[in-house]
Amino acid sequence: MDPTVSSTMEEATEAPLEQRLLFSPIDYVIFCSMLGMSALIGVYYGFFAKQKQNNTAEYLLGSKQMKVFPVAMSLTATHISAITMLGVPAEMYKYGIQYWACSISGLIVTIFMVYVFLPVFHELQTVSCYSYIEQRFDKRTRTLASGLFMFYCLLNTPVIIYAPAIAFSQVTGINVHIITPIICCICIFYTTFGGIRAVIWTDTLQFGAMLCALFVVMTLGTLQLGGVVNVFRLAEAGGRLIWFNMDPDPYLRTSFWLVSVGLTSMWISNIGVTPECIQRFLTIPDMSSAKKAVWIFGVGHILVKLFSVYNGLLIFGKYHDCDPIHEGTVQKYDQIFAYYVLDVARHIPGLPGLFVVGIFSAALSSMSTSMNTLSGTLFEDFIRPRFALKDKTASTVVKVMVMTIGVICLLLVFVVEQLGSIFSLAISVSGVTSGTMLGIFFLGMFSPHINGKGAFWGAIVSLISLSVIAVGAQLEILGGHLKYESLPFRYDGCSDFNVTGTETSTFYRDAAGHDNSEVPWVFRIGFMYYSLLGTIIVIVVGIVVSYATGGQKERVPLNLLTPWVRPLYRSLDYTPEKGEYKLTRSCEMTEIEKIAK
Repeated sequence: MDPTVSSTMEEATEAPLEQRLLFSPIDYVIFCSMLGMSALIGVYYGFFAKQKQNNTAEYLLGSKQMKVFPVAMSLTATHISAITMLGVPAEMYKYGIQYWACSISGLIVTIFMVYVFLPVFHELQTVSCYSYIEQRFDKRTRTLASGLFMFYCLLNTPVIIYAPAIAFSQVTGINVHIITPIICCICIFYTTFGGIRAVIWTDTLQFGAMLCALFVVMTLGTLQLGGVVNVFRLAEAGGRLIWFNMDPDPYLRTSFWLVSVGLTSMWISNIGVTPECIQRFLTIPDMSSAKKAVWIFGVGHILVKLFSVYNGLLIFGKYHDCDPIHEGTVQKYDQIFAYYVLDVARHIPGLPGLFVVGIFSAALSSMSTSMNTLSGTLFEDFIRPRFALKDKTASTVVKVMVMTIGVICLLLVFVVEQLGSIFSLAISVSGVTSGTMLGIFFLGMFSPHINGKGAFWGAIVSLISLSVIAVGAQLEILGGHLKYESLPFRYDGCSDFNVTGTETSTFYRDAAGHDNSEVPWVFRIGFMYYSLLGTIIVIVVGIVVSYATGGQKERVPLNLLTPWVRPLYRSLDYTPEKGEYKLTRSCEMTEIEKIAK
C-alpha cells in the first residue's frame, strides 16, 4: 500500500462519533419491537400454549406435528446467518463475485439431502442423528461425533453473534460489549422457555424481517446507481465481475473450484448430517412433506446467498471512487455493508432499523438453533444413556443446558473479536469439523464394509490434521504473514483527495504485493478446501484401517445404507467370518428403496 494511504488509514482507525451515520429514534423503535416480538413468542409457547414444554418430545421435536412452511423458513433462517448478510457483501467488495458459484453448491447439497441422507434419518426417527453412528459403527465413534458437534457449535456461534454486534456498533456508536450481552440474553430466554416451537416460529418471523431488509436495500441501492445495468457496468470497470476463475491453484483465496467444490462438501455436512437440520425434518410427520421443506429451503438458501453477492456489487458501485476504509469512516471491511445501508437510507426513517433487525434476526435464528439442538444432542448422547429421568425432569435438564450453552457462547464472543475476517473465520471453523463429520457418514452410508475402528481413526486423523492447518493459518494471519492481495480500490473521489498534493496514484490494494511464499504450504491451502480435505482424509484412513483390521464383522442392516446403494446389497448374503457380501438370493425392496429407485 502507498505510504501516504497507510498513514491516512492509521490516523482514521477510530472515526469520531459525530462523523458516523447513526440511528434515529424510529430505528430504535423498530429494532426493539422485533426483539420484543421474539421474546413474546417464547413467553407464549413457554407459558400459555396448549402444548406444554414439559417433556423432551415436545421441547425438542414439537411432538412431530410442525408444518412444512415454518420448518423450511426456520432452516433457511438458520443457515443464512449474519455472516452471510455482512461477510459475503464485504468479501465481494474486496475480492470480486466469484462466490456466486455457491449457487451450484446449494443445488448439489439439496439433491444430496433429499435422496441420500433424509430417507435414512426419517426412517430411523432419532432425536440425535449421531445415534445412527452408534447403530452403524460403535458408541465410541458416536461420542466422538457428538463432541465434534459441540466443539463446532461453541466455536461457530460466537462468530455468528459477533457479526451483527459490530454492525450495530457501527450504526449506533454503542460498544459491542454492551449490546452483545443484551441480545444474547433475549435469545437465551425465548429458546429456553419456548422449545423448538418457539425457535421455529421466531426463525420464521426473523427470516421475514431479513427478506424485507434485503429487498428494500437492494431496490433502493439499485435505483440510486441508475439501475441493474449500471451496477454491473461499474463492477466490471472496477474488476469485480469475476465469473469463472478456473485457476486450480489451491493457495488462492477464492476461485471457481474453491467455491463450487470446497463449499459443496462443507454445506453437505452442515445441512445433510447435522442435528440442527435433522431435528427440524423430524418435526414434520411424513417423508413427502419433509422433502418439500428441503426443496423450499434449498431454493431460499441459494437466493439469499445470491442477493448477498449482489449487495457486494451495490457497495462497490456506491464507493467505486472513494473507499470508506481509506477515508476513515469505517474501521473494518466487515462493517462496510452496515455503513452502506445507513449511507443510502439516511433520509428514509426506519430503514436502517429494519436492516439491523434483519442482521440480528439472522444471528438470533442461528444462535437459538445451536442452543436448542446442542442441548438436545448432549442430552440424548451423554445424559439419557446414563440417567433414568422422568419426562418433566429431563425437560428441565435440557432447559438448564440451553442456558449454560448460551452463557458460554456469550463469553466466547469476546475472544472472536480479536481474530480475523468473520467470513474466512466462520468457514475455517466449520471446515475443521464438517469435513470430519461428512467423512464418517459417507463411510457408514455408502459401504457396509467399513468398521467402527476405521471410522473412528479416520475421524481422529482428520480432526488433528485440519486443526493444525486451521490454527496454523490463523496464527499466520494474526502475525501478518498470510495475506491476500485485494482488488484495487479508488480514492480520488474522497473529500480529502490531494489535499497535501502528494498523491501519485488514485488506486491502492489491501496487502498490495504481499508474498505468501514464506508461509509453509500447508497453511496456505484455501480455507474453503478445509472441509473437502477433511472428508478425503476420513475416507482414505477409514478404508485402510478397516481392511487392516478385518473389515465389518457384523451384517449391516440395509436401512443404515443410503437408498442409492441399497440395490447393490439387497440381494446379497453376508459372510461374518470373512466380512464379505455374496450374491446368493433375492429379497423384496423396502418401500424407501422403491422411492429412491
